Amino acid sequence: MAANVAVAVALAAGCSAADPDPRAYPGSPKGQTLEAVTKAFGLDLPACELKGVGFSGSSKYPEERLSLSFRASKECVDGYLSTHQADPADPLHWTPGQGNRIGFDTPETQRFGWSFDRAVTYDLFVDFTTSTGSRFSVVADPGQTERTVYLESHFLGGSS
Repeated sequence: MAANVAVAVALAAGCSAADPDPRAYPGSPKGQTLEAVTKAFGLDLPACELKGVGFSGSSKYPEERLSLSFRASKECVDGYLSTHQADPADPLHWTPGQGNRIGFDTPETQRFGWSFDRAVTYDLFVDFTTSTGSRFSVVADPGQTERTVYLESHFLGGSS
């Protein structure tokens, strides 16, 4: 029995060392934390309560991509967009199924659990920029009290 416990502990330790952040999406690069990946992009998260945070990306190879989603109050999301050169009062609009050129609603993002209602028009921001010059496309649902935000990097700025 002691041997079984030792094996279980070793397996658990091995899994946690390989994928230390439970917010990482399935199939994400192993061994990454949200904090390390967002730092590589010069991206600070909002200072409000975030729900359902998930990510995929690499701090070692940030040029590959960062995919990130979270849910927060509308006030928090709108303020966050504003601090990153995206005007929440002047979005572009996107309806799922109108082409995948912006990087959302793809088989990869579906693997993350991202799903978009084809009957909803989402706010789209293509000018979201971090302090280091990294740029993202952002889709936000039109929620009135809370909004879900999806970010996809498309340019890695300078290092911080």
